Amino acid sequence: MRIVYCIPHLHKAGGMQRILTEKVNFFADIKEFEITIVTTDQMGNLPHFELNSKVDLIHLDLDFDGHFNSSLFNRAIQHYIKINKYRVQLTKILNELDVDICVSLCGKEVDFLCKIPGRFAKIAELHFSSNFKKQFINANYKGLVWQAIGSLANFFFKRALMKFDKVVVLTLQDLISLKAKHKNVIKINNFTSIIPTKMGDLNTKKAISIGKLNSQKGFDILIDVWEIVSKFYPEWVLEIYGEGEWELFLMNKIEQKGLKDQIKLKGLASNVEVELFRSSIYIMSSRFEGFGLVLIEAMSCGIPVVSFDCEAGPREILEDGISGFLVQPGNIEELAERIIFLIENPSIRKDMGKRAIDRSKDFSKNKILNQWYSLFVDLHNQL
Repeated sequence: MRIVYCIPHLHKAGGMQRILTEKVNFFADIKEFEITIVTTDQMGNLPHFELNSKVDLIHLDLDFDGHFNSSLFNRAIQHYIKINKYRVQLTKILNELDVDICVSLCGKEVDFLCKIPGRFAKIAELHFSSNFKKQFINANYKGLVWQAIGSLANFFFKRALMKFDKVVVLTLQDLISLKAKHKNVIKINNFTSIIPTKMGDLNTKKAISIGKLNSQKGFDILIDVWEIVSKFYPEWVLEIYGEGEWELFLMNKIEQKGLKDQIKLKGLASNVEVELFRSSIYIMSSRFEGFGLVLIEAMSCGIPVVSFDCEAGPREILEDGISGFLVQPGNIEELAERIIFLIENPSIRKDMGKRAIDRSKDFSKNKILNQWYSLFVDLHNQL
């Protein structure tokens, strides 16, 4: 069974890249599978996560990001040229490989993959909310015009999804929303590969948050939250791991608030599991999420979580008041209060950590990969 995955790139340390890498590494060792990954924007970079040597890589290096800062007119022209080039090249690849299944991780190909002729199954695999285009635009641009643009972009994205043989979503919310118009929608959660042999002692005076430094992850809000926390517990430190375009903005905000000793921007974590074990509370301040894989990773290490109850993701992972707390989105004071509660109640913190481990087992790697295996076999049998 020949499976081709389409993804923009593999060189960044994102959750989508990590899940895909672990997934293809697993299937590449099964005799009946042959795996190829096609990227559009790898641009000479090495994959961040180690790939099984049996996985074939095809880098087209179209550089869709290269014209992002151009004028609107030039951006439209360049995008049109590159999309057409991508369509031609991907069509040739799929025909030459005689592919059985092509999986789009909802990059540029999502708009034309279903128009490529051939007797192969087409899967759209969402690693974010089905409303992500609208969420992204609304998080970065303000005003009624941008709201309308976001809604329109979301409409066209969802319309493209309807043409796929299977649409795989991460949350029940997206399952219900999309299934109203498309019967071939299923839910398969992301998994955690962290299998700790012990639980963190949760005695360190440190909280942690991990993610790309951009508008989505809401670290600007988290700085405001920690300003409140530090007034009561200045000895506690917040460590934020990640890279992104907001790094300088966040550094300046931390300095302006006089929180350089209380908030540390740590860059990329070389070992996420080690940093989680060194922490006592995990905090998610995202404006929106697709799922929230890092929540499962924190919980598998026995770390209680305090998270905004954003539109999708956290509420399907975190059991409010059991393995952590869900907080009204954007409510700075409530998020700070829940953090302070966990700081002041170490026994409750540890009880929640134990229950977090139990909950994380629902997202085991073997369980989720077996669901993918069944899906691939079923689609292949229908060809």
